[in-house]
Amino acid sequence: MSLKSRLTFVALWVVSILIVGVLVSAQARREPNPVISGADIGFRPEGWKGTARTGTFMVKINGQWVEAVDAMKTIRLQ
Repeated sequence: MSLKSRLTFVALWVVSILIVGVLVSAQARREPNPVISGADIGFRPEGWKGTARTGTFMVKINGQWVEAVDAMKTIRLQ
């Protein structure tokens, strides 16, 4: 193999690695904070606490996702 053919081979190899890198990085981008959902209730992941996923519970009202609010109920003990 001549020096010119070796340089051509290396140049093509580097270009192919760069193209693959661009394609892979384009696929890795995701929508920030997507809602993991059923029909009307979902969970918006926001981070990690150790191995546990943290986030916000969401509900769908009139087609839009809004944060769910905790409702504390008192139970009378007898």
